[in-house]
Amino acid sequence: MTWKRYAALPPKKQTAFLETLAATGNVRKAAQAAHLAVSTVYKYRLRDASLAEAWDEALQVAMDTVLEPEAIRRAVEGVEQDVYYQGRKVGVERQYSDVLLIFLLKGWKADRYRERREIIHAGSLALLRKMEQVGKMTPAELQAFLLEVEQHVNNVEAEGRP
Repeated sequence: MTWKRYAALPPKKQTAFLETLAATGNVRKAAQAAHLAVSTVYKYRLRDASLAEAWDEALQVAMDTVLEPEAIRRAVEGVEQDVYYQGRKVGVERQYSDVLLIFLLKGWKADRYRERREIIHAGSLALLRKMEQVGKMTPAELQAFLLEVEQHVNNVEAEGRP
């Protein structure tokens, strides 16, 4: 039996794959809908730039219509989880995803919810300028610079500065 090799994904399979990918955001489900192995669709993606572009567009649709709304729902409305006691279901508890909420806030208002770091400069400008030249220093110059830095650090610590 000879196998027919396609340079591009057959149109019906491509349509089934892309529609399912846009609806679910799940490559495995999309491949199943097109009756293809996951590895096969990835091979087609590597060979076909137009498929790769359509794939990315389908994932963006899924992000906007499926994945992001679901993340919001889980973070804000929560999901119900069964509660068991001694192997028997005794109730239901609503659980919220603080982690999803944090990611959503950081994504939407990065300037307000980003990680903050404070850098305190307690060195001299001369040392800072020399540090910019470290890559160009000879081994002897580098050794002298490191000794100078060590002496500066000791002086700062002795003065009780941060």
